[in-house]
Amino acid sequence: MKNYRKSLPPLDNLVFFLAAARNKSLTVAAEEMFVTQAAISKRIHRLENWLGVKLFSRDGRNLKISSAGKEFASDVEVALDFLDHAVRKIKAPEEPAVRIASSTTISMYWLYDRLKAFSRSESACNVCVTTTDSTTELTSGSHDLVVLFCDGDVPDLECVKIFDCELIAAAAPEVAKAADHRGMFSGRDPLPDGPPLLEYVNMNPDWINWQLCLKQLWNSEIKNWPVLQCDSYIESVAMARKGEGVALLHLPMMQQELDEGALARVGTMSLETRKSYHLCYPKGTTLPHNARRLLEFLTDPK
Repeated sequence: MKNYRKSLPPLDNLVFFLAAARNKSLTVAAEEMFVTQAAISKRIHRLENWLGVKLFSRDGRNLKISSAGKEFASDVEVALDFLDHAVRKIKAPEEPAVRIASSTTISMYWLYDRLKAFSRSESACNVCVTTTDSTTELTSGSHDLVVLFCDGDVPDLECVKIFDCELIAAAAPEVAKAADHRGMFSGRDPLPDGPPLLEYVNMNPDWINWQLCLKQLWNSEIKNWPVLQCDSYIESVAMARKGEGVALLHLPMMQQELDEGALARVGTMSLETRKSYHLCYPKGTTLPHNARRLLEFLTDPK
């Protein structure tokens, strides 16, 4: 039996050499292999010393492969192709990416940060995210996991609560300070010349905008309040950050906006919603192993 350890150079030296030979550039080869140019050069130098043959000549930044290098590269490519084929024949197939869907707001203010942390954890796997404000698409059953704002009783879905939701008024710090000084939200009567409420049309029937919030809190009509209409909930938050009015903030999902000082609470107004944020998956199905890992990570209260 051949002693390949003695008769063959390290495999990574061959792989790096082939990248340089194919691209005719150490810089391009380094980018392809996700390493530094020095790492490519070092391995080629080791390979040349091991073989006792010059594989490249260098003229400044130009890299020219030698005749021996060309012949060697051709044989190495064939050998690595055979090795790759052998590995693929017996390698266990990779688990498919976990398909998770959520609304635009939840994705921006909650999901993406958690997925970043998940990618650095021991449970990490490939994840495919769908962002949509269509309830029909979210509940279509075409996703492994879906984040919903609901009461936890959704047909054909198992729902695991992530957190409850509290709605508060928030604005840029200077606007919040002025609104507090004038007693905004201290009673049911609006301030005619106070900062406007940043209103938006509900894309999700379960969500609550200013119109519904005022109705539930004080049975007040929004038409009696100064209002600035926004195209979306996310735009209402962006405009609040710019000091253009008062937004509804979903806590704890958007606590970071307060912690970083971008927004400040206005008064003590608070509405605890009857619905919560849930991570859901189809009933009567066994979640793939990687989807189960992501579910457990996202629902872990730590």
